[in-house]
Amino acid sequence: MPEPLFFSAVESRRTVRDFLPDPVPQEVLDRCLDAARLAPSSSNLQPWEFVVIRDPKIRQAANAACLDQMPAKTAPLLIALVTRRDTWRRNRDEILRVFESRGPLRPSQAAYYRKIIPTIYTTGPLGILGPVKRLASRAISLFKPTPNLMAREDLRIMAHKSTALAAATFMLALRAEGYDSCPMEGFDPWRVKALLGLPRGAEVNMFLAVGKRSEKGVWWDRVLMPREWAVREI
Repeated sequence: MPEPLFFSAVESRRTVRDFLPDPVPQEVLDRCLDAARLAPSSSNLQPWEFVVIRDPKIRQAANAACLDQMPAKTAPLLIALVTRRDTWRRNRDEILRVFESRGPLRPSQAAYYRKIIPTIYTTGPLGILGPVKRLASRAISLFKPTPNLMAREDLRIMAHKSTALAAATFMLALRAEGYDSCPMEGFDPWRVKALLGLPRGAEVNMFLAVGKRSEKGVWWDRVLMPREWAVREI
């Protein structure tokens, strides 16, 4: 039986550190970005933004902010994947608008997005409500299963997890198209936030260098930890 395309993309995806200068066709990039938009996210709030850097001056500054790593300097395309905690109200309202355009809003939909989501995402001035919500949910948890009602740092972690899912989907879509990527966490977060003009509540999750690998693009053979270290049944 031939190997399914998905598993072929997963197996052949590697972190590529040196790229050919060949540009990434716009139609390929668009397909991969649209695939990334299908990634799962907490409450479907999609707290991400892909910033495709085209301006040569911004690209040069971004390369420097990425510590002049080889992937950043050699890739024909550099993308900043941004976590956007600040868009939850806008995205929540759009979800409700789409639901309502499809027919009457179900009570469960209205309750979740109009009551539960604001309760989770509202942390008050200087985040003062966050610790109170966290303690309250922990106390209730002593008596029945209860989700964490989220302090500011919990929301930050949740948004970054969702954004990382979009990044993984994007990288696998690129590989299925015959292109490669390198996710980079080594960068100056303060400089890139100013460079990209990000508002409060937004921060770069990672940079993605994108293109086709050169002959020296993959530096080492893949090493996987033993399966029993990664998988446990109870």
